[in-house]
Amino acid sequence: MVTLCIAAVGRILRSALHRLGEDWIFLFLLGICMATISFGLDVTIAKLQRLNLWVYDALDEYRYLQYFSWVLYHTLLMTVSSAVAKYIAPQAAGSGIPEIKVTLRGVVLAEFFTLRTFIAKLIGVTCTLAAGSTIFLGKVGPFVHMATILATLLGKVMVKLVGAKENPSRKYELLIAGAAVGVACCFVAPVGGVLFSVETTATHFAVRNYWRGFFAATCAALMFRLLAVINHERETVAILFSTNWRVEFPFDLPEYLSYAILGVVCGCVCCVYLYLHRVSMVFINYNKSLGKFLRNNKIIYAAFVALVLSSITFPHGFGQYMGGTRLTMKEHLETFFKNITWGVEEKSIYLNVSRQPPNPTYDDNWLQWTHPQLSSVEKLAIFVVLKFFLLLFANTMIIPAGYFLPVFVYGAGLGRLYGEIMAKIFPDGFISEGIPIKITPAGYALAGAAAYSGAVTQTLSTALLVFELTGQMSHILPVLIAVLVANAISQSCQNSFFDIIVIVKKLPYLPKLTMGKNCAHDVCAEDFMVTDLHYLVKDFKYKDIRNLLKCSDLKEFPIVDAEDSKILLGSVKRKFLSKLLSDQLSTERRIQYMMNQPGGNMDNNWTVTSLGDYSRPRLPKTAEEVENGDTTTYSTQDTITIESEETQRPVGRRRRSSKFRNQYLRMVEEWECRQLNEVVDVEKLTIDPAPYRLLEKQTLYQCYDLFNLLGLRRAYVTNTGRLVGVVSLTELKDAVHGTVKGTFTSRIVPKAEDNLQDSYTLQPLVHLPPDCQDLEEPHTKTTST
Repeated sequence: MVTLCIAAVGRILRSALHRLGEDWIFLFLLGICMATISFGLDVTIAKLQRLNLWVYDALDEYRYLQYFSWVLYHTLLMTVSSAVAKYIAPQAAGSGIPEIKVTLRGVVLAEFFTLRTFIAKLIGVTCTLAAGSTIFLGKVGPFVHMATILATLLGKVMVKLVGAKENPSRKYELLIAGAAVGVACCFVAPVGGVLFSVETTATHFAVRNYWRGFFAATCAALMFRLLAVINHERETVAILFSTNWRVEFPFDLPEYLSYAILGVVCGCVCCVYLYLHRVSMVFINYNKSLGKFLRNNKIIYAAFVALVLSSITFPHGFGQYMGGTRLTMKEHLETFFKNITWGVEEKSIYLNVSRQPPNPTYDDNWLQWTHPQLSSVEKLAIFVVLKFFLLLFANTMIIPAGYFLPVFVYGAGLGRLYGEIMAKIFPDGFISEGIPIKITPAGYALAGAAAYSGAVTQTLSTALLVFELTGQMSHILPVLIAVLVANAISQSCQNSFFDIIVIVKKLPYLPKLTMGKNCAHDVCAEDFMVTDLHYLVKDFKYKDIRNLLKCSDLKEFPIVDAEDSKILLGSVKRKFLSKLLSDQLSTERRIQYMMNQPGGNMDNNWTVTSLGDYSRPRLPKTAEEVENGDTTTYSTQDTITIESEETQRPVGRRRRSSKFRNQYLRMVEEWECRQLNEVVDVEKLTIDPAPYRLLEKQTLYQCYDLFNLLGLRRAYVTNTGRLVGVVSLTELKDAVHGTVKGTFTSRIVPKAEDNLQDSYTLQPLVHLPPDCQDLEEPHTKTTST
């Protein structure tokens, strides 16, 4: 009865999903769930940070206890975060955006989208964010990763309810929607979130997937703001950072030039940051002693980094000279976007009140940047210099953390410093048509946040993100100028932050193909394809499969119609060939053959030992094997061999004579030779009749787009149907690097040293039995075109 009720409910749900559309319901649930998780995480983090400050202020008369509580709080959080990444799910460590970028290219990463990884990521990022601005790490990357995991899990549930089948195209659409939702939940910015997720994760993007990302991101942003109203954090559904700037239009030319100079500053600082980040990652990953220590002591290292960072940012220690050590990441942005000039406001404060650092007030957070001996600009300068290196140091920890929000906040601080300096240099502002226009340092903070974060990630959508965050549209053109200038400098000198991680981790990727270089249009597939091919000819035999598997490590092999014409008929994967050969030379078939021979009595002629569910004879080594020290064992991936292990007869039986052993070995060799010389039944193979093909004259741009759009790992090059070469991801990547750097050389005339090194590894053939010398004339050929 219960089973019937469940089946009836299932049918009703399936019918409702078909009528309403499963995609709409899936995207709605995805946005609602991620917004709820994001809001709950923010509330939890805020309570933990308030608890830390409450304990800190309660120990105001005991400096050593204050220091101990401050350091202990951050060290424990980083210890838990690193322990989660080590013991629960190692895939949860880091940002997750580089791995998602690789996944969208068709690379399958094991256990990257599991519930276990989701839980580990959630716990780890909670601890990381609760550490606040001391550790200075964010949540954008982890939320993108968690949203894609949730999208994958929800997609599986929806597939089961609807009764459809999973396919790579649908999974790609789910990941795209999840990435957009992840960014939208962090910034409550659906439009900028979608565009930013597209720029950071996809090289090519199908316009048909836009509506999925926008719909899911809109649901997430709306739910996040409704929860803020319900929790009485906001009076209405409003923007995240409210501003009240009053700027007359248009900006004068000097103002535009000033924003362009800010873009140059952000671009140059970004290049230094990316260079140091790449050097530190390479040093950690390729230094054997340090790499081994970090892999074995992740928790200890994270605790050490937290100890150093918390000691430097201790509010009553050196932290009083940095400013903002008691503030959260969100409060940092609020102070940087505040529409006042710090240099002017602090003068009136010091005329009336003498304050001791650090100012514990929660009424006006910008007072955290005041100090009796230092001006706010000097404290901000110390903050910008020190946070640059502290962020690099924090990035070395193997914990779940995001890296976009820190550079976003750092860019806002850099822009605010630039704006305050400009306000000091031009106290009356810029004069346009006789009207003085005051300088707005908060506007430079806005441009700095967009320009620096956009330069680090090499995206342009950060400009739209800041507009959605602040609702301030008056600075559209100046911010865009700063972003474009910073991006131009960054892209001309360094890879993006996420591309550097992909490169250092040696994940499959394609570097950016620099536009505007005509030389890339002159490079064709024939210039960088590999012409040393291993292939199968139609009506091939099992011995051809054996030789092919022995001499090549490729995952897929082409099939041609004849040796002279080489018309490409299709391709077959290595695993199918291995299974076919294993079945042909299986232990069961060999034993059955031996038992069917005249006088083949198991009890009288040989001893049988157990091998799993089957039995097979065990024979001693031959004289040649003993002399050469060879030990060969039968494998399902290889040909049949005789086990080289002495078998003792039970008590009361005489040892087998060498004559019988030689006779038995000849019988096995004859049987093996007959099996290998049989023609393969093509119907037993799973053949791809239409593998991806390129033409000899297709340009590098066309090959690059095809590999990116379809997520290819290899493609065969043909000339009027004739197989002439193959291009893999390695060759394409080398060609792109060569054209970008101007060092590309054509491979039309192949040389001995042009053999594949990364994708293809040639191994010598094994010696064949004496009675199978005809196998030395393999049906598989190697040709050069």
